[in-house]
Amino acid sequence: MDYHLKWFILLCGITFSGAIIRLLLRKKISARNSVAWMLSVAVILILSANPGWFDRLARLLGVSYPPSLLFLFSTLVLLVIVLYQSMQISVLNEKLRQLAQHVALLDKERDIPRSGESNGKDN
Repeated sequence: MDYHLKWFILLCGITFSGAIIRLLLRKKISARNSVAWMLSVAVILILSANPGWFDRLARLLGVSYPPSLLFLFSTLVLLVIVLYQSMQISVLNEKLRQLAQHVALLDKERDIPRSGESNGKDN
C-alpha cells in the first residue's frame, strides 16, 4: 500500500473519530451508538495499517478479490446499523403514541367540570 494512502486513511480515521466525539459531547449521538462507530473506526484503522491481514482473511474465506470482501463487510455493518436504528425508531414511535394518548386523556379530564366545580369560565 502506498505511503500517502496510509496517511490519508489515518487522517480520515482521526477526523471521523473527532467528529464522533464532538457529536457525543454535544449530545447529538448516544454513547451506545458512539461506541459502535468508534469500534468500526478502530477496525478500519487496524486493517489500513496492516493490509496483509485483510488479504489473508480473504484467501482464508476463499474470496479471490479482497476488495469485494471489504464491500461485503461494509454492507453488512451498515445493514446492522440500519436495523438497530429501525428498532429504536419503532420503540420511540410506540412511546410517542402512548404519550399522545395520555396527554389526550389529561386534556379530556381537564375540560370536563367535576360535580360542584366550575371550569374557570364565566357563564
